[in-house]
Amino acid sequence: MSPSVFVFIALSSEAKPLIQRWGLKQHAETHPFLIYTDSDRVLVITGIGSIAMAGAIGYAMAIYPLRSQHCLMLNLGIAGHRDNALGSIYLVDKIINGENNKKFYPQLPKRIGFKTCAVKTMQKPQNNYAEDCLYDMEAAGFYELCSKFSSSELIHSLKIVSDNSESSIDNINASKVEGWISLHVQAIDELISLIRQRTQQLPTVNQSLFHLLSTQFHFTVSSAVRLKNLLQRWQLLHPDAELEWQKIPARNAKELLNWIEKELDETDFYL
Repeated sequence: MSPSVFVFIALSSEAKPLIQRWGLKQHAETHPFLIYTDSDRVLVITGIGSIAMAGAIGYAMAIYPLRSQHCLMLNLGIAGHRDNALGSIYLVDKIINGENNKKFYPQLPKRIGFKTCAVKTMQKPQNNYAEDCLYDMEAAGFYELCSKFSSSELIHSLKIVSDNSESSIDNINASKVEGWISLHVQAIDELISLIRQRTQQLPTVNQSLFHLLSTQFHFTVSSAVRLKNLLQRWQLLHPDAELEWQKIPARNAKELLNWIEKELDETDFYL
């Protein structure tokens, strides 16, 4: 199996509408996370919080090595907001880690058909909506780890408002969550189709070179993805030049990756 779509969701109630719409089947083997699949999609129920999210992503990437060049990675879940209406959906355009203030900026596709909003990821649920943004517990952990496995154009978070200043988190229940998600499954499908179209515009990897380097050096799952990303950049910046990796004294995968990155950083690029 070589899936091209990975969906990471904290709660079973958030995942149920998509599992039903896509006809996903639970993975036959026992895993520390609930995993549902079809021929092209993997949906993982991660549990609450950035640590659980990061663990689920790492586990899924180990089970399903990224054989395809471009994998879409989506985080769907509920979030709070001071003013926005319950059940309204937003594509995240900025992610703030509430613990260290680290920021991430997803590259949004054109003609998205969604309202956008920033999200702030906290360790605990928030009752005080101090800033004009969404509040969740997973997006920062999701984006930071997924960026090691896929291209930033293909990593996105969708958040559905579950609580606000007029309806607290105490009013949330599984039935309401399922209902809110169900209202947007068609739009979620359309977003996935739109993002997948972008893969046709991304630079391709020289597969022969990738496999050759993979036999010469030992790459972990994350370092193999980094190699693919660097080879994509090389193809974009040097479409007619070979990567002369044999001329450098690289003793391991890390030294090779650092050399390629240094060569790319020193490349002049003009629009």
